[in-house]
Amino acid sequence: MAALFFAMIGNLYQQSHARDVSDFGGLAHQMPRLAIGFMLAGLASLGLPGTVNFIGEFTIFVGAFGVYNVLTILAISGIVITAVYILRTLGGVLFGPRRPEWDHLQDLRGVDTIPLLVLGSAILIGGILPFTLMDLINSGVGQLLGQIGPGQIGGIL
Repeated sequence: MAALFFAMIGNLYQQSHARDVSDFGGLAHQMPRLAIGFMLAGLASLGLPGTVNFIGEFTIFVGAFGVYNVLTILAISGIVITAVYILRTLGGVLFGPRRPEWDHLQDLRGVDTIPLLVLGSAILIGGILPFTLMDLINSGVGQLLGQIGPGQIGGIL
């Protein structure tokens, strides 16, 4: 997810040489592939079901809730805050008012689409078929826990 964000931002910076997010607007009209990359990375960072980040967030929150109820609820509220700033940023950059000074920007093509295809596929496949990765992780963790033995796992709170 972060790698896809950086790939999309790198492409945008290479063409525009602008770093301020508020300088952009309405890019989805002229750069639909770049917009798909930004939206996929943004929605994955929210932990949207069907993306690989959902699996990690869900398993962590389910496991933590049994031990740290209040702290887990506070952590889950962070998802709401994240959703607000990610969706506002994506909305402004991709779907906000179109800025004519960016009409010269070109959409992803050729080699530039490789990060979108590879990383986007990994985000979606990991979210749709999580057992492929979880089985691999569980096999190693199960052996490790068997060697360590039962014990209390947790923080100081």
